[in-house]
Amino acid sequence: MQKKRFKILSSILVLLLILTFVLLCRKNRPISESSVYMNSYATGDVVYGASALGFTYSVSDYGIFYLKDTKMQYYDLEAKDSYMLCGKANCHHSNSNCSARYENMGDVTGLAMYGENVYAIKLNQESNTYDLFTMEPSGNNQKILYSLDIGNYVPGSWVLNGIGDVYYAGGMAWFTTHYQYIGEPMQDNSELEQLQSTVVLGINLKDGKATALNELPKEGTRYESKNNAAYEFEFISKDYVLISKSWNNLEQMTKNEFQKAYDQGEFEKFDSNVDPYYEYITSWYEENKEPMFQYLLYNMHTGKLTELENGKRSPDYGGDGQIAGYYLPYIFIDTYEGQLLYQNLNYESPDTSIYLLDIATDEKKLVLEIKNGSTLLTSNPGSVSPSLIDGEKLLYCLYREDEKVDICYYDMNSKEHTKLFQDDRAITFRMIGETAEKYIGVIYNFILEQPVVHMIDKEEYYKGNLEAAEKLF
Repeated sequence: MQKKRFKILSSILVLLLILTFVLLCRKNRPISESSVYMNSYATGDVVYGASALGFTYSVSDYGIFYLKDTKMQYYDLEAKDSYMLCGKANCHHSNSNCSARYENMGDVTGLAMYGENVYAIKLNQESNTYDLFTMEPSGNNQKILYSLDIGNYVPGSWVLNGIGDVYYAGGMAWFTTHYQYIGEPMQDNSELEQLQSTVVLGINLKDGKATALNELPKEGTRYESKNNAAYEFEFISKDYVLISKSWNNLEQMTKNEFQKAYDQGEFEKFDSNVDPYYEYITSWYEENKEPMFQYLLYNMHTGKLTELENGKRSPDYGGDGQIAGYYLPYIFIDTYEGQLLYQNLNYESPDTSIYLLDIATDEKKLVLEIKNGSTLLTSNPGSVSPSLIDGEKLLYCLYREDEKVDICYYDMNSKEHTKLFQDDRAITFRMIGETAEKYIGVIYNFILEQPVVHMIDKEEYYKGNLEAAEKLF
C-alpha cells in the first residue's frame, strides 16, 4: 500500500516538474518572426513607451508591451498569452539575474518595440544612473545607449528624480527628465518642495547623441517661474516635437518672504484666525500670478527650435467658483496630410472646434464643429495622444440628456459623419491602440479598481457590440 502511494506521489511530482518546464519554456519563447517584420517599418510612426505607473501600454501590430509585477512583459495577440522579456532558459524571474525583472515600480519606463528592437529606460543603482537601453525582442543582448547621471544629494545641486513619458519617433527617444534641487538645510523643509525642474531630452537611437530642448537653472528657483518654466510634450511626429512652456509672471513668495511682508502690513485683509500663508497660496496668488504659455516647435531635420504661439493661460473654475487651475488653449490630436490636427480647449463651452494647421505657412483651417460634444482621444495618461483611427477617422461623442453619449466618427477624406452606437458618458471601451483588424482598449474594472486590456474586431466596434471585446490581461 505504501509502495503504491509512493508511486502515485512520484507520478504527480514528475507531472508537476514536466508542467513547470513546459510553462517556463512557453513563457520564454521569442516573439514570432512576423511580429518583428511588422514592427520593422514602424519607425515613421510615434511609439509610446509603456510605464508601470498609471497602467500604460505600448501597442504594436502583433502584441502589447507592458510592465507588471516588476517584470517587463509582452502579450502576443496571435498566441493570446503573455511572456517575460527574458531569454534565459528555465529562468524563474525571481532575482536580478533575470533580464526582465526590476526592483521597484518606478525603476523602468518607456518599454516599447521600435523598429526591430525593444527599448526601455531603467534605473541602475550601482552606477547611479538612468540607462536607456536596447535589447532583442527575446530579451537577450541588452545594450546601454545612453546614461543619465542622477547626481549627488549635496546642498546646491540638482538631482535627477525620475523619467516622465517616453516616446519613440524619427529615430529618436524623447522623454522628460525631472529634477529636484537640494538647497541648504532649513528649518522649514517645505520650502524645498517647489525647487524642481524639467528638461526635455531626445536621444539618437543610432549613435546615442543627446539633444536637450531646454536647460536646468543654475540654482534652485521656484518651479513655473520665469527662470524655471514647466515644459511638457504636446505632440510628437517623425518630423517635429511640439512642447509647451508654462510659467507665472509673478513669482510665489516663500513662507519666510510672505511672513516678512505680512508683518510689515501687507495682505491685511487676510484672516488672522486662518493660516495667512495658506490663504495667500490658495486664493490671492492663484488670482494674481499671471500664468503664461509658449508653444515651441522643434524640427528634427534642421535642429531648430522656433516659437509657434504664446499668450496667457485660461482659468479653470471649480464648483465653488474658485480657480482650480489654468489650462493651455489647444489639444493636439494628430497629423493629417502633413498638417497638425488640433482642437480648441474651452471648459466653459460644451462645443468643440477642430482645426488643421499648416506649419510651413502658419495657415489655420476649420475642419469640424462638434456641437455639444467632444473628441475621444486615445486613452494615454501622457500629453501626446495621436487619435485618428485607421489613419482618417476622428472619433467623437455627442452628449445626450439621459447621461449617455452617441459615439460617432468623422471621415477626414470623405468629410462624412457616421453615428456608431450609444454608450455611457464614462466611455466603456477606451482605445490605446490598433492593429490592421483589431482595436485594443481598456475597460475599467470597478471591483479591481484598475483597467483591464481588451481586444475587439473593428467591425464589432462599429456595430457597438462591445460585449464581443475579448479580455487579454
